[in-house]
Amino acid sequence: MSVKSAVFLAFVLSLVPAFLIRADDAGKALFDGKSLEGWSGNTAHWRIADGAITGEIPDGKSLDRNEFLFWDGTVADFDLSLEFRISGGRDANSGIQFRSQRTENGGAAGLQADLDQGQTWLGRIYDEHGRALVTERGTVVSIAPDGRRWVDKFAEPADFANLLSADGWNVYRIRAAGPHAEIWINGRRVSVLDDHQIGQAEYSGRLAFQLHSGAGPAKVQFRNIRLVNLGETAFPSAPATPEAKGNRPTESAVLWHLRANPATPSVVDNNEAQAVVAGMKLTDGFQAELVAAEPDLHQPIAFAIDERGRLWVVEAFSYPNRQPEGKGKDRILILEDRDGDGTFETKKTFIEGLNLVSGIEVGFGGVWIGAAPELLFIPDHNADDKPDGPPEVLLDGFGYQDTHETLNSFTWGPDGWLYGNQGVFNTAQIGKPGAPSDRRTTLRAGIWRYHPVRHEFEVFAHGGSNQWGLAFNECGDLFMTHCRSYWGGGGTTHVIRNGHFWNQTNSEYPDFISNAAPRDIPHLRNYLPASARYDSGEGGAGKPGTGAVYGGHSHVGTMIYGGDNWPEIYRDHLFTHNLHGHQINHQVNVRLGSGYQTFHAGYDLAYVPHPAYVAVELKYGPDGSVYVTDWVDGQHCHNPRPETWDRTNGRIYRISWAKSWRPLQVDLAKKTDAELAKLLGHRNRWFANTARRFLQHRATGREIAPAVVASLRKTAAAPGDRRMALESLWALHAIKALDAPLATALLEHPDETVRGWTVRLATESRGARLVAADRLQKLATDDASPQVRLAVASALPTLPPAERWPIVAALARHAEDAGDRYLPSMIWYGLAPLVAGDVPRAMTIAESTPLPVLKDAVDWYSARIPAGRDVLVKRLGTLDGEPAARLLSLVHFSLERESSLPQPRGWQAVRDRFREGGSGATRRACDELSAVFGDEEVLKRMRNVLTDDKVAVEERRYALSILNRTGDREVVAAFPKLLEVRALRANVIPLLGRSSDVALANSLLKEFPSLTADEKNAALSVLTSRKEFALELVRAVDQKQFDQKELSALQIRQMHSLGQPEVTKLLERIWGKIGVSSEDARKLIARIRKTYTTAPLWAYDDRRGKQIYEKTCAVCHPLDGTSVPLGPGLKGSWRNGLDYFLENIVDPNAVVGENYRVTVVETNSGQVVTGLFDSESATALVLRTAEKMISIPKKEIVERKLGDQSLMPKGLLDKMSEIEVIELLKFLLRRE
Repeated sequence: MSVKSAVFLAFVLSLVPAFLIRADDAGKALFDGKSLEGWSGNTAHWRIADGAITGEIPDGKSLDRNEFLFWDGTVADFDLSLEFRISGGRDANSGIQFRSQRTENGGAAGLQADLDQGQTWLGRIYDEHGRALVTERGTVVSIAPDGRRWVDKFAEPADFANLLSADGWNVYRIRAAGPHAEIWINGRRVSVLDDHQIGQAEYSGRLAFQLHSGAGPAKVQFRNIRLVNLGETAFPSAPATPEAKGNRPTESAVLWHLRANPATPSVVDNNEAQAVVAGMKLTDGFQAELVAAEPDLHQPIAFAIDERGRLWVVEAFSYPNRQPEGKGKDRILILEDRDGDGTFETKKTFIEGLNLVSGIEVGFGGVWIGAAPELLFIPDHNADDKPDGPPEVLLDGFGYQDTHETLNSFTWGPDGWLYGNQGVFNTAQIGKPGAPSDRRTTLRAGIWRYHPVRHEFEVFAHGGSNQWGLAFNECGDLFMTHCRSYWGGGGTTHVIRNGHFWNQTNSEYPDFISNAAPRDIPHLRNYLPASARYDSGEGGAGKPGTGAVYGGHSHVGTMIYGGDNWPEIYRDHLFTHNLHGHQINHQVNVRLGSGYQTFHAGYDLAYVPHPAYVAVELKYGPDGSVYVTDWVDGQHCHNPRPETWDRTNGRIYRISWAKSWRPLQVDLAKKTDAELAKLLGHRNRWFANTARRFLQHRATGREIAPAVVASLRKTAAAPGDRRMALESLWALHAIKALDAPLATALLEHPDETVRGWTVRLATESRGARLVAADRLQKLATDDASPQVRLAVASALPTLPPAERWPIVAALARHAEDAGDRYLPSMIWYGLAPLVAGDVPRAMTIAESTPLPVLKDAVDWYSARIPAGRDVLVKRLGTLDGEPAARLLSLVHFSLERESSLPQPRGWQAVRDRFREGGSGATRRACDELSAVFGDEEVLKRMRNVLTDDKVAVEERRYALSILNRTGDREVVAAFPKLLEVRALRANVIPLLGRSSDVALANSLLKEFPSLTADEKNAALSVLTSRKEFALELVRAVDQKQFDQKELSALQIRQMHSLGQPEVTKLLERIWGKIGVSSEDARKLIARIRKTYTTAPLWAYDDRRGKQIYEKTCAVCHPLDGTSVPLGPGLKGSWRNGLDYFLENIVDPNAVVGENYRVTVVETNSGQVVTGLFDSESATALVLRTAEKMISIPKKEIVERKLGDQSLMPKGLLDKMSEIEVIELLKFLLRRE
């Protein structure tokens, strides 16, 4: 069926589990080997020859139009495999049509999997009805409903030029389900398409073979054609009539299909809350009901579901600040449907007086609580819903500098650990109470886990933004949702053990992770990306994913549905709250290589138009429905002021498939071991997860029934049923019944996921590994599955060096992993800690590996080690041409933040060689490295170039940059003369602060009126950076010789921070008290709010507001995400309303993440530099300011401290007229 005639098909429910085809499912033969029965087309061009369907253009003939041979059937979701061969001239071309329609003239309209002899078209996906080429070889292309495209490259097109086998017959495979299609040729993935475009995407249709027009000879043949029909992915239905639509967000391509909530009001007595539920828009077939609301519930920040289906809900009254000790305001409620009618009529308080609670789980005889800085356990071993005693502090040291991303999203993993998140603006030193610093674990953004029996803590993976949401899929793989980051890509991440993922600030990585890359080696930015790529490239903190389509950048709560109430087509799909869009986003995680790619499903599940809707979590329960918590507040963004938050409300909703939902009463605590083991196979994974947890708890006090253990061992080893094998394996591990012989045997299991999980579990404990290192090495060498190799790679950090080296070498030999998104980097993370101890051995691996990511990472990292530089310089002496230039570029990049290093052995010979025969770029790289290595010949030459008036300005400017980088002291003497050179002034002015000569300050003040705007900013930065200069400046202001309006609040604060008594006295005489009190800020906000809301906005020009924004805000707050931000981005923030801007502009330091706090450095020359921390090496500290990056040699730093404020000054609106303020706000608040 064509989307062109039925637009609602564009909102297909992406991928169904049947997409994962078993190898033994042969399907249906479409060709009998001897006739064209079941096929139709022009027999003048199609015949049977050599037992194959054959299309041919003879030599000397030509075909003036494409000819197609159609299969006489239609199919929606399918797996098609066939053998083909193609011969003839270089232009011989064919293709396999799928999801196509036959046109009136016998042509085809729809998708085509292209086919030629490998040079250009083989494996591409082409759209025969208008869009032309949609997927290049080596790419994953995702097309949004509105037609925007995201391309994720996994290989070069040229890599497939020699893909066809020499004997002529090859295997072509097309797998398609919902919007997702993959092309495989000879067992290799060639291209992937995820297509949701309205009016273009096709989800069913006919199959056909193409004989492309053109000159002969050209011959294509197909045989052994087999089709596995996967059925038809269900679609959300469109409203029957326009009148049935009601009030819905018709402008969103992923929401327009939604219908009014069909549910009747529940018995909860709250008219306002019931009105919110009644106004919800849901995918057809679903209903939403109110389960709890104020006055029975307030501030529900987290909840858990116990073995009886009861809801344990945290009421977070302490947020947004931790309260004084003993003054906690949080409590835990238990909501219960005691009579089984579906209403949670019974409420009790479990505990009160908790402090800053943000996470909860139940199990193992108590309640697990995240209350930063502590992880608590509240015992209730007799299950009487009363604490057996005070909370036990298991760990402390969790960060709460930013209280809206403290430890959260508690969930039990299939491996028996408790998992949780912490966000990027919190710094934690985690350990047992009283543990010294050397016994604590550092964590910023990341995923941690805690073992409830062994009481072990570890960081599972590093990275993320302010993530809030974790969930495991049916294969036991972990996913988190978070605010989408410019650095990471989309809003969902497949989390891998020991992985190092992007983080929102793109900083604080281990030293073996690069947060940047040279243009010609982009993969040196070697952190792991998000698995969701469909909204990459648009962002940064505070920016939406793709405008209005998906709702916004902020995602809260993660659920991968595994219940039994919703239709089966939703199983294992990911759902997350889109905070600003008020949507429940719907995603599908598709296996790609060793990991996953997360695609949007094409339509969202729900939309809640109420402006105070702030959903936090969602979980499915024993009844198969999904429970959703609503914080309920007009304030959507974190604010540390308690008075900004509405404490009077809070709600829980239930979303169910209306036709089949029924209330359910359960109590798994009463089940026997055998009954719990049987529940591992329950269709609703809630039962399996809870049963496993009970078995694990019971095993701490007694042995599990032997018959149960024997049955689990048998099921784990049995082939054919992946889920039961995994559930049995996890259960055996949980009850400590997974021993070395069974683990070793399971490494031979036919299912790759079982093998991979066996590796994960067998290497979980560093001191008690269940499989020998040689077995891991064999897997690394021989296992055909990238999933298994990823499991081995992720276990590398747990292995001692002697065992790790040969496994790394084995993993590094797999050329098929070169384009994998995760494996090369994960291998590098395991190898990196070993490099410094044996550089030659690491470089041997690098020189032989076919994995460019790994090879370049080793060379890049080795360049930062003295022994590594010696080896690389020696290698540079043996290379010529492009390989030599590339390696030099890599070394140059590796050392670009260094200012002074010892010269490697043999460097001068390499330098002379490149200077004589290298390109301009290589000569420059060579000069820069020579300067860093202290080569006086180069430094002297640079000084001569700089001071020579006859040399081109660009060369002089370049020489100045090198001398500045190395901290050359002799160049200071040239500053007065250089300041007179107008073309160099912009480069020289920022360096004047290295001198204490007040004559330079007076020269700047004299020339100030003639400076450009950029030069003025730089001059003011210099004049406010030294006590001597600042004194001259404020004296000039005091004497009316310098316009005080030129100075920003930030520059005034900078001079105030110098601590020079006369400067301070003059500042306070001219400007009064420095800073604005909170009370003053509130009054100013109220005044501007009234001015704006009462103004006739139609009379104000938002185009002038844009000009004001570009002048005042854009340097630090880019809209397009193309530059490194000094503060949060603004795209899409119009959704947050007027107060969002007023509070952040008027009082910018109310919420300052640690990475946006200024660092103040004083050098031994007396210069004070203020900026945001960017990076540091052994020899230099790099700060970023609004004007530039500043590299400060560490040897010159006298004092370094972290301030409490951001670079954004208070008083930004003070210098604007009332009209300018209104125009700026109007621009910021417009939708575009």
